[in-house]
Amino acid sequence: LATRMRLIKKAYQQLTVDDATADAQTIITYSGAFRVKRLQFGISAAPGIFQNVIDKTVAGIQGVLPYFDDILIAASDEKELANRLETVLHRFAKAGLRLKSDKCKFCLPPVEFLGFEVDATGIHPAKAKVQAIQDAPTPKNKQQLQAFLGLLNFYHSFLKNKATVAEPLHRLLDKNARWTWTGKHKKAFIDVKRLLSSDAVLTHYDGKKPLVLVCDASPHGIGAVLCHKLSSTQEIPIAFYSRTLSATERNYAQIDKEALAVIAGVKKFHEYLYGRQFTIITDHKPLLGFFVPKKETPQILSPRMLRWSILLNAYDYTINYRPGKEIANADALSRLPKQSTENNGSHNPTISRFTERILHE
Repeated sequence: LATRMRLIKKAYQQLTVDDATADAQTIITYSGAFRVKRLQFGISAAPGIFQNVIDKTVAGIQGVLPYFDDILIAASDEKELANRLETVLHRFAKAGLRLKSDKCKFCLPPVEFLGFEVDATGIHPAKAKVQAIQDAPTPKNKQQLQAFLGLLNFYHSFLKNKATVAEPLHRLLDKNARWTWTGKHKKAFIDVKRLLSSDAVLTHYDGKKPLVLVCDASPHGIGAVLCHKLSSTQEIPIAFYSRTLSATERNYAQIDKEALAVIAGVKKFHEYLYGRQFTIITDHKPLLGFFVPKKETPQILSPRMLRWSILLNAYDYTINYRPGKEIANADALSRLPKQSTENNGSHNPTISRFTERILHE
């Protein structure tokens, strides 16, 4: 069950500012100068300040997710939800924050939040967003195709077979490719739409269930799937990840590409993996001799592999081999991942600081 609440309109103006800020916000009108004592819209720092205040207000309350003026409260049953809601309301009252009553919805079995529908079974793409993708017209040029794939990539965590299906579309976006829309592109465009349906579901993360990270690499990309292990034969996905290799990375030996897939997957899902035990699955047996936890790192490794091995030492993991035909999810993602050659984690300050600390200690 969930409750969704929204703060009143002009939520920023619920926050008072100090005298120096009030002076800086002074406005001049035909009626004179007015010193503004509350946070105003249009100030570049306002969104960050507001989010920080809301985060601190609900800090420590489980099941509460604030996003600016939108607050989601989730729980496993009505009693737990009522207790969490009461705590949130008390804190809001103490902080002087007011809610918009007609925007508050209580005890919702499914709830739509930030473009996703959340219920007891897991996380689904919102039906309206799915329909918008299904109704997208055939692109007439590279810009329109990029816009469509960008919209689709918002839900990339649900698209386990996008790598294979979207290949002709991505090839059209290559730097030197000429725009020629053929039958294979039309088929790929239709098929990639079918990948995303409102029936797609990712399971909720559960800190008590075993974690498995399945990784794989192809000549042009890397892929990873973070799963919960339910039994010896059943794994359910929490999220999918993939990206293309840069020109330099395409020249790596296969073992380096497979190792890169592991490192990229670990960095991508750092918040899930760090501080708890998990299993890495690879279809490249030689990695088992290099990335062995609690064992001295072989001195024959290249500097790059040595750095990666040291980075993995910060995690509590085991690594197992599984034949490629049994890791189809990660393999499909690696065959043609989403069009991105960024070094995963470089945009995340937490990951960057963590990586720098580990590699320089």
